[in-house]
Order: sequence, then C-alpha cells, then structure tokens
Amino acid sequence: MYSSISVVIPVYNSASSLQELCSKLNALLAVMAKEYEIILIDDGSRDQSVQQIKEALAKYNKIKLICLESNFGQQNAIMCGFRHAKGDYVITMDDDLQNPPEEIETLMKEIEKGYDVVYGIPRLKQHSEVRNFGSLMANFLFDVVCGKPKAVRVSSFRVLKRYIVEAVIEEKSSFVYISAATLKYTKNIGNVIVQHEARKHGSSNYNILKLLKLFYNIYLNYSSLSKGFVRNNKPQYVIKEKSL
Repeated sequence: MYSSISVVIPVYNSASSLQELCSKLNALLAVMAKEYEIILIDDGSRDQSVQQIKEALAKYNKIKLICLESNFGQQNAIMCGFRHAKGDYVITMDDDLQNPPEEIETLMKEIEKGYDVVYGIPRLKQHSEVRNFGSLMANFLFDVVCGKPKAVRVSSFRVLKRYIVEAVIEEKSSFVYISAATLKYTKNIGNVIVQHEARKHGSSNYNILKLLKLFYNIYLNYSSLSKGFVRNNKPQYVIKEKSL
C-alpha cells in the first residue's frame, strides 16, 4: 500500500462522465493508498460539471473541487491542482474515462522501478486523427525543444514523484505545458503501456488551430532559442471557488 496519492483531473464540460469517474477512483484508491485525494479542477465548464462534482463531494470525502473563474486551459488547470496536491505521488488524467482508472496500478508499479515520472502510453489510441497528429507533433517538439529522450513518449496520463511536482509548480509563465516543464528538471522518465478506451461521453475540444497555437507557445516558452521574446504577464489561473 502506498503512503499517499493525489489524482489531479482538469474538468471541462464532462458532466456525463464525472459520477462514474469519481466512483471508480474512490474504490480503487481506497485499497491502494493509506491517504489519497481526488482533486477536480473545473476549467470554466458550461454544462453541469460543477453540480456533478458537488454531488460526488457529498458521497466521497476524499474528493476536492476547485472552480476556476474562466477557461484557462487544461495545462493551467493541472498546475492549479499541483499546487493543492499533497500526495507523495501525483497522478494526472483526463476527465473522459478514456484512461481506465484501474490503469493507475500499472503506472504505480512502473514508477517503483526508480523513475521520477512515468507516462502511460496507449496500446491503441482511441483519439481523433487531429488529436493523434497533435500528440505526434508534441512529442517531436519535446525532442527538439526540450531535449526529451527519443525513446520516451509523453501523454496526459502520468505519475510524478513529489519533488518533481514541487519543482514544476515554481514555473511562473502564464503559458504552462506540464511535460515541457517536467523535462527541465528530469530526464529520468519511464513509459508503460496502458489500455485506452473509446470516448463514451462528449467530444474532443482539439482542432488544428488550437494545436498550431499550442506548438507556437511551447516553442516560445520552452525553447532556448526564444530567449528575449516578450511574454504576456497574465495569471496562470484565477480561482473562483474551492472545496478542499
């Protein structure tokens, strides 16, 4: 049994998946860790996501809710969750159940081998072609811009040790990309194959325009070649409400 685990989940318009997600995570973590918490950061949802999380709060005392003032983006929402997470191990995952919660056990077994960070890599991705292309391009950019080991792949499903999270949360730029920030502090990164389910609820928010903007911002904020560029000073996020 692990000492303490925090699961950080950015939420955006995912009301239909949240009850199942919270139920499965609570059942799993209760037998995996002495202490655990499930931190859901609502990133300006326009559906009933916040209401669904509040209903889950009434059922499970390990669930915590943070509502952001508006839509700051998935990565910034994760950064917010990191700053509130207390676990010795911090896991990030999406809110759509494409990564089965049971695969957290797979991540944890792999990080026991001595890695600082472990990414869960889908055996077969059930994403749209646009998002699959975006993942390939992001991995390429991390190779070139951030010095990522070429044998390593990145994803949004990962576990980080406490001291890596503490280093990452010192990032002050208004644009945040967690994997790029992580690579500044460690290259001791592992991969493990995990199951990836077809999306049961809602649809992806990815499109080509968003991906191009993302790639530009990764270069601007994390490339050594971009030093001297003027970056904006907007806050990473603004919290509207929290139940911790």
